Amino acid sequence: MDLTTTYMGMALKNPIVPSSSPLSESLDNIRKMEDAGAAAVVMYSLFEEQITLESHQLDHYLSYGVEGFAEALSYFPEMETYKVGPDEYLERIRLAKEAVDIPVIGSLNGVSTGGWIEYARRIEEAGADAL
Repeated sequence: MDLTTTYMGMALKNPIVPSSSPLSESLDNIRKMEDAGAAAVVMYSLFEEQITLESHQLDHYLSYGVEGFAEALSYFPEMETYKVGPDEYLERIRLAKEAVDIPVIGSLNGVSTGGWIEYARRIEEAGADAL
């Protein structure tokens, strides 16, 4: 039986494409998905909030009012529970592309008008086959 299909302009051997989930956080899991017959894999999502958290929020807290108090270090914000930052996400895409022979699809969740465009370009530059 021929299960070949086209998905987002990519020719795939079958329609099995694991969607964005914690399973794609590990290269070992991505390899296992390929070994189990997945024709492509969607990486876990990078959220725009992760990008702005690193650049804006942390800068704000580190720049205002912490220099004058002995307990200033306790004023540092608790980082959100994101497992990786934007740069590590891009590196994981690069590593996934090297590790498997199936398409690797990036996943980006943006909340502002146009706020995701720069990272869409960076995900493409990291080697993602689609977004």
